[in-house]
Amino acid sequence: MSTTERIEAAELVRLPLFHDLTEGELQPLAEGSIRRRLNDGETLVEMGDPISEVHWLERGKLALRVCHDQRWVLVSTLHTGDLLGWSALREDPTALSSARAIGPAVLISMPASGLLALLAGGSEHSQLLLRRLFGIATQHLDESRAQLLQLGREGVISAG
Repeated sequence: MSTTERIEAAELVRLPLFHDLTEGELQPLAEGSIRRRLNDGETLVEMGDPISEVHWLERGKLALRVCHDQRWVLVSTLHTGDLLGWSALREDPTALSSARAIGPAVLISMPASGLLALLAGGSEHSQLLLRRLFGIATQHLDESRAQLLQLGREGVISAG
């Protein structure tokens, strides 16, 4: 069973996305944020469920899977330092994939509404945060593209 604990703004400052921001700027976001610990095999979110949080993977791995043609397909493996829960930042936020822990995992979960407020707040750091967030999104899309290009290039699989 997962456990949660509150976090402080000082912990958010240490995340690469928020580098150069002050604890004061991050305090409203920290107030709704928690650290979540998942056990091996535990599900963070199920595909199709409504979601309201963005997560930063502090430690461990998560498998992202989608159900296609009545079977589960692994679409990505996330590692320490990865951001997930992008769908919570869009209109009608629902999970586009299921996320399950591969071994123990630790995440910082923050409310999407708080992150959006910080991004739209008009501070001197809002534009920097948007650029960093889009940079992370671009990297994720590039990794997904590279993974898709590898499909069908696995070679011959034999029983040994």
